[in-house]
Amino acid sequence: MTHFNSSEKRKIGSAVCLFLTILLPSLSKSQDAGSPPPYRPTPAHMWEFGLHSGTAMSFGDVEFVPNWGAGFHLRKAIDYVFSIRGEGFYAKLKQKDNVNGTSESTVQSGSLQMLVSINNLVWNNVSHRKTNVYTFFGGGVTRFEVDASKIISNDLHDVSPTVQTHLEGGIGLAFRLSDRFNLGFEGKALALFGKDADRIDGVARKNKDAIGYGSVRLNFNIGNKNTKSEPLYWVNPMDIIMQDITELKNRPAFDQTDSDSDGVIDLLDQDNTTPQGVVVDTRGLPLDSDGDGIPNYQDDEPYLPKGSKVVTRREGETPIGSEEDVRKLVQDELEYIITGGAKTTDGKAGNTGSAGKRLPIGGITDWFLPIVHFNIDSHKIRYAEYGSLASVAHVMKSNRDLHIVVTGFTDKTASDQYNLDLSFHRAKAVIEHLVNVHGIPRSRLLLNYNGEDLPLVPSTGSTLMNRRVEFRAATYEDVEMENPVPYSKKNSNKSGF
Repeated sequence: MTHFNSSEKRKIGSAVCLFLTILLPSLSKSQDAGSPPPYRPTPAHMWEFGLHSGTAMSFGDVEFVPNWGAGFHLRKAIDYVFSIRGEGFYAKLKQKDNVNGTSESTVQSGSLQMLVSINNLVWNNVSHRKTNVYTFFGGGVTRFEVDASKIISNDLHDVSPTVQTHLEGGIGLAFRLSDRFNLGFEGKALALFGKDADRIDGVARKNKDAIGYGSVRLNFNIGNKNTKSEPLYWVNPMDIIMQDITELKNRPAFDQTDSDSDGVIDLLDQDNTTPQGVVVDTRGLPLDSDGDGIPNYQDDEPYLPKGSKVVTRREGETPIGSEEDVRKLVQDELEYIITGGAKTTDGKAGNTGSAGKRLPIGGITDWFLPIVHFNIDSHKIRYAEYGSLASVAHVMKSNRDLHIVVTGFTDKTASDQYNLDLSFHRAKAVIEHLVNVHGIPRSRLLLNYNGEDLPLVPSTGSTLMNRRVEFRAATYEDVEMENPVPYSKKNSNKSGF
């Protein structure tokens, strides 16, 4: 067992304190429970764990013989360019020449490094980097001991275990193999400091010795990839901004035309042929106060529900409803106002139909909910859409009785069968995200899909705006669609988008 003296213990303790002081604040950020999730242009991201091995050598008074080294690291991105890494390193160093003799050094070191991803400073339209070019610097503590097996010079001696501080720096290149793995190549140098800094080869003649290490690294991203993105040094920092700009450019121009002059613009008007002077509701439809399906301007009894009992007081007098009908009418109107116009399957206002269907509440049928867009030929949710999905989840958590219809779409660059299947999987992926990440009950989400039907942008080519999933509040008439017939490549050689 190795024993450390008091000086060595102080050095190790100081290094550990420095590591915790720098690392822990980056892990302590939290969000107040119950507050709505903020929009985050920088998504939550995974850590990287890596194993490395390679050639290690010393630079000192005795000529080196290349030997081996190995270790591990844990890396966390601070932003798209900077990241921090804690690393452990073990090596066997060999020295041999005809002047001093032969020695072998055993080295263990721990260090904290700051990494700078150079190629993430470049702006382009690639969503994920295929390579990561980086440089790094840092420091830590190194423990070593020297065994002099063949002594020629009187300057060569064994060195008992000693702990020295060090500074280090280097450069690396990593290649992205998948969203979980990457392969890296790295070179670094360590410069020792302290009273034994020149004794790593067993000879003390120069001011300091140094250690060189070239390694191959297999790195693995740890974390739930359904809730977190890859480490940010693999993500283009311009991706979210460019997607937002693209969507903004593709939005239709706001048209304030009101063809029938009813006070509701055509963009929102569900009836652009309303006769002049007819009172309409917020949807541009002629007002129907008693809900009998006959507009007020065509209804002889605009406030008397269809089928109500009629009492005639005298011949020739206008018929009026019975007292029971009037009370029922007032009650129905109050419930209609409270629920925002939602009605049950039996025609009454309320939140749940007699068949147990989902109904919108509080008049939120026409609330705006964001649209989620997808990359070409993909149903994987983009990191840029995580904020939009968090907003949908927040609305649902704030309205516990609200059910949502989730509808998938594609553009028109593939066969109908392929696009139906792809739109189904896009809606399915969004529902799984809301359930698994935000805890929304699956029973409150109704899956629908329309393939390439109902495009937002009239185009037969590849269009981001048409590759989407939309949300709307469900009514008692909405049901979940059955799964489509799975697409088979035997039936088509086309790719889908």
